[in-house]
Amino acid sequence: MVVAFGGSEGGMVYAGKETQNLRESILSLGYHFLVVGYFGTANTPKELDRISLDAIYDTIKNVSYNHLIDQDQIVIFGGSRGGELVLNLASKYQDFAAIIAIVPPSVTLPSRFGWNETSSWTFQQEQIPWITATDESIELIDKGDFYGGFGKMIENPQAIEEFEIPVEKIMSPILFISATDDEVWPSTLMCRRMANRLDKNNYQHFYQHIELKGGHAEFTKNYRMILEFLKEHLQIEKPITGAKNP
Repeated sequence: MVVAFGGSEGGMVYAGKETQNLRESILSLGYHFLVVGYFGTANTPKELDRISLDAIYDTIKNVSYNHLIDQDQIVIFGGSRGGELVLNLASKYQDFAAIIAIVPPSVTLPSRFGWNETSSWTFQQEQIPWITATDESIELIDKGDFYGGFGKMIENPQAIEEFEIPVEKIMSPILFISATDDEVWPSTLMCRRMANRLDKNNYQHFYQHIELKGGHAEFTKNYRMILEFLKEHLQIEKPITGAKNP
């Protein structure tokens, strides 16, 4: 089963028309597909603010109890803030089969990117340590230069070390996909930092970093590498019929 999480837009983007081709391509390979709207829906918090990783994990596990689902073959997939989510989730809960993080940040971000002094995520009712925005960062963001503002937040690697996502604690294959011309934040730089962190900690599992030429949403036009990663690292017993190949 592939579990998908959207980004800062909230809601159920991976259940919508704009992601239909990706969704149907994954289904065509025989995988079940679950979309989790973790905020911005009728039954979830309105804002991305102190979202419980425990509640998200429990949701996935409850669905996996269906007799059609192999609980040992669950991949979590997220783009942008959803990429931040899956990396944090897999660093806390280590029973996922594989992780796909698309244009993710390498650090845990604050709720509302610094306007509120709270973390975006909690684990066991404690806030996960988050990077705070400087006045200069917030000024740039307020002017619409989010890339510049975020760049200021992460420009000193030593100063942000405690806020980096501990990706070395993940116990499964990881696919990072970044965008070389990312207009939101320097996703290629941050994915390289995470890859370096894995190397420094002698990571014992497969990982790959693919750098796409393009902007933050470039992966929506280049998702074949996602399908190849799934075929290599997720096993299924009985293909689901009825869907067409991309």
